Amino acid sequence: MVRVSTPGFLAGFFVAAVAAPLFSTPAAHAQSEITVFAPYRGIATPIARAGSAVSVITREEIEQAGQTSVAEILSSVPGVSFTSAGGFGSNGDVRLRGAENQHTMVMIDGIPVTSTTSTRNTFDYSSIAPDLIERIEVLRGPQSALYGSDSIGGVINIITKQASQGLSGSASVEGGSFGTHREVLQLSYGSEQIGIIGSFSHTASNGFSRRDSNTEDDATRQLSGFLRGTINLSEALTLDAQIQANQTDAEHDESTTDESGERELQTLNGSARLRHESFDDRWVNTLTVYGGLTDNFDDRGAKTDRTYEGSRIGGEWTSSFDLQDYGIFLAGLSVERQEATQGNVGAAPQYEGGETYFGAFALHQFSIGPNLHLSAAIRVDDFDDAGVFVTGRGTAVYEIFQTETRLHASVGTGADAPTLYQRFGPFGPNPNLLPEQSLGVDAGITQVLFDGRATVDLTGFYNAIENLIDYDFALGYLNRSEAETYGVEFSADARLIPGQLDASAAYTYLIANDESTGRRLARRAEHEGQVSLTYRGIDRLSVTGTAVFTGGEWFNDDANTTPLDSFIRVDLSASYQAHEHLELFGRVENLFDAEYQVRDGYNTPGLSAYAGIRATF
Repeated sequence: MVRVSTPGFLAGFFVAAVAAPLFSTPAAHAQSEITVFAPYRGIATPIARAGSAVSVITREEIEQAGQTSVAEILSSVPGVSFTSAGGFGSNGDVRLRGAENQHTMVMIDGIPVTSTTSTRNTFDYSSIAPDLIERIEVLRGPQSALYGSDSIGGVINIITKQASQGLSGSASVEGGSFGTHREVLQLSYGSEQIGIIGSFSHTASNGFSRRDSNTEDDATRQLSGFLRGTINLSEALTLDAQIQANQTDAEHDESTTDESGERELQTLNGSARLRHESFDDRWVNTLTVYGGLTDNFDDRGAKTDRTYEGSRIGGEWTSSFDLQDYGIFLAGLSVERQEATQGNVGAAPQYEGGETYFGAFALHQFSIGPNLHLSAAIRVDDFDDAGVFVTGRGTAVYEIFQTETRLHASVGTGADAPTLYQRFGPFGPNPNLLPEQSLGVDAGITQVLFDGRATVDLTGFYNAIENLIDYDFALGYLNRSEAETYGVEFSADARLIPGQLDASAAYTYLIANDESTGRRLARRAEHEGQVSLTYRGIDRLSVTGTAVFTGGEWFNDDANTTPLDSFIRVDLSASYQAHEHLELFGRVENLFDAEYQVRDGYNTPGLSAYAGIRATF
């Protein structure tokens, strides 16, 4: 059994930090222009110095993919898998390195947005339109030392667009298979003092039957709105506030017959953040308040309808100090209150629950000489019912400038408190339900080749999770199993013909086992990967082809009685800049009409095509 109490490795990092100035010299080489924020809780860091396994999906890559599903976009990252339950509007699981869906902290601009009403505090990825997104940072491995509960598997931080200078906007329409149509409107205004950006989108689809045993189409309709504003109150003080609203109405089959049901989901999330910079921007303080509401009505056909209501409200203060030769030190405090209610329509609630937790964390990021970059973090969380737990994390990067090689490694512990549904749900309060705990390590190498025209990364990882919460039909939720996941992640990007032909590849080899049974965890494929080619050899035209492979040994169930087949799916997307302010775009999904399932009993779309037009000013 793997024990996951606070690791002693933290002490070594802090001792090394004290000695760092004795060996430090100014960095002689910058390996990458990419800056990331998630690994060190908002501190801007060159990706080459981030010891954690982090991937960045840029705005350009989002547009090239042509996808309207954020979950599908995320599946291009090594270590990330997505399994849906019947297409657009259905529930789906996004997993990092084989961890459960609820083990991923999902944030929008650093604000948690997972649902407090779901059984596992998950996030509905269809509730945010890709048009809003500037970039996505995917941070893999236990991150509880900085992000607290819900981050055993990692963190997905979705960063939205900011207003550009002057008045600008765009409008797009798109239509295609399954009676699908989509309309998006964005407006933006920016000056030296203020920036405002707003977006509204509407998507509707007749869909297809989510269950493979049924024939009736299951339609979906979605409305989303977003507003973000930034005000420079002074040279040192900035206020950033935003609000996001979403309504999704999705039909589903309540059983293996065409017994129609419908889910009506409404979400509202908002935040405000004050940022103050002083001492030539070396001391930065931020104060953030945020809140979210979820209202979920489930029309279950012939069964009794249910309602789920939840809320979260929280606040956080962080303070970072640029200590120059001593690195950067970050400290923070957080508090959050979650509440949830579930019940049958017309009856008393089946459960009502709430919990408040407090967190305190600290991080020290520093360098020893120009080559070695280290970090150490520690956090204490105090939950009303789940108790107190301490987590830690350390990272290391060693750069070899002569060969453009980067060695990186991280080790950390994680803890995930039981959700309100698990603790207070239909089976009643369960005071004996323990937090899930984890230990994760990874190590890898990044190599730049051919004078910067290609970059490859190979990373091995291992995670052990104790007190894994499982569902028992007779007893409810119990701590009764241990899980172990390990494998290899590979990624590569290359400019095959500069300015004309680019290529990228991602691959994950994953073993994910329930240690109490020795069987594979459900719906974790042994092999997942994809290869993409983007051609820009014709003026104003961009074409991307992507082949996705999933297979090896994997099963639909934890008992490993229902195997899932391997498959290859090919997608195409293209855009043509017909005019400075007019773009034509389209995509073909599942070009060769492959028949496959990622969840037994649920359909996936066959050959389908979509086209649209976007106007800007």
